[in-house]
Amino acid sequence: MKKRILVVDDSSLVSAVISKFLNDHGYETLTASNGIEAIEETFKELPDLILLDVMMPRMNGYQTCRLLKSDPETCAIPIIMLTVKDQASDKYWGIQTGADAYLSKDVVQTSLLKVVEGLINQRQRVPPARSIIRQHSFINALDIVAKVNDLLDKKLFEATVLNEMSSLVEKGIKDFEEIVNIVTGTLAKILDFNVAAIVAMEEYDVECFFKVNHPVSKQYLNSVQEHTKRYLRAQNIEATQFSVITTFDPGKINETENSKEQKIVFFEVPIKHGDKLGGLVILAHNESEKIDTKEEDFFKVVIKQAFIIIENSWFYGKVRKLAITDSLTGIYNHGFLYEGMAREFARVERLKLPLSFLMLDIDYFKKINDTYGHLQGDEVLRRLAQILKKNTRPYDILGRYGGEEFSIVMPEANREDSISLAERIRTEVSGYNFGSGNETIKCTISIGISNYPHANIKNIEDLISKADRSLYRAKAEGRNRVCVSNREKSHGE
Repeated sequence: MKKRILVVDDSSLVSAVISKFLNDHGYETLTASNGIEAIEETFKELPDLILLDVMMPRMNGYQTCRLLKSDPETCAIPIIMLTVKDQASDKYWGIQTGADAYLSKDVVQTSLLKVVEGLINQRQRVPPARSIIRQHSFINALDIVAKVNDLLDKKLFEATVLNEMSSLVEKGIKDFEEIVNIVTGTLAKILDFNVAAIVAMEEYDVECFFKVNHPVSKQYLNSVQEHTKRYLRAQNIEATQFSVITTFDPGKINETENSKEQKIVFFEVPIKHGDKLGGLVILAHNESEKIDTKEEDFFKVVIKQAFIIIENSWFYGKVRKLAITDSLTGIYNHGFLYEGMAREFARVERLKLPLSFLMLDIDYFKKINDTYGHLQGDEVLRRLAQILKKNTRPYDILGRYGGEEFSIVMPEANREDSISLAERIRTEVSGYNFGSGNETIKCTISIGISNYPHANIKNIEDLISKADRSLYRAKAEGRNRVCVSNREKSHGE
């Protein structure tokens, strides 16, 4: 049985030449002179391939192609777009509308024949699908124009939503939570939901975020979380891999159960990177707010774009954290510590406020490494960092200065404040067991302090230098003690 090809061109001469060439090579041809006729003929005959001119009256080739590729009944029919132009922009739009190939009309006929044969042979036969255009046995121009307008409206709406999200993010917002609030807030304007689950993943690093849009019970949120875990488990991703589970807007969660809550319906949009799951968005809403199946594809496009914005912000945060964090201890590294100190010094100098700087060092740390091994030495550094983190204020800047040395920048803290903190840390460390199991490992620290304002401190280099000298004095006086710059008196044992 001969394969049928629909030739669409407003020039009867061009249409006749192409049709004769194809007929001579064993194909049966049909013709149409504009986009409206092309669509009518396609739904009537369902050809094996369409040769489609771009520049035509009533409806151009781009519109015709997009319409045919958007309908389940005709989307699998290969389309070759033909034009007298051969510009990159024309090829781009041709492919964007769904065309399978884009050829210039002046291409040699043997090349055209090769592309035609290739596409017809490659065409995948799909089961008959219900058309969203054909509502009855025939289709007319009014049906076609109405569908084109509907597609244009959807594309405009989609572009408007995506543009709104992008423009908000382009304002330079770096805070991840704020990005999530902006993007999910925009989603809520077009697709109402109670809770959004957003799963971002990179290799074995899986983080799950839950955005509460409308007030729900704790039981409702738990149901969404369990559904998310089940979905991931089906993809061979266990909940134990979650490094972070964060809930935004916890104030909207009611502790008491709500018996009037409706059944939860989930709208799941997996984000694929090839064959691998690269992310996931799940919107939980009430059963009475079912999503129109005709709109599902549109919503998925918007949600995937929203995820890209959220994921980029997540990656930015991770990269920034890696850039400023000491990989062993999880606190700030030397570079960020120095940067933060410079920023705070400039601020307190301008506002005439106090600033304290602590420099501490583990006593006889080499002996710990030599006795227990470097892995245990690393564990001592990690645990010490946790002790320091627990004792410092949220706005203090804690960092690893280098090796076994740590530093704390204390904005708006005077001499007495810094001594009090240093003594509290020194005492806790000296009584702490850094060993594991039945093994006991004890260590002590020495701390040097410098304070601003001070007659001999003009910059952060002076601040560091004086703390360093105080630390050296604490070591010289017997270790496990606190020394303050320009003071003969030392604190400790």
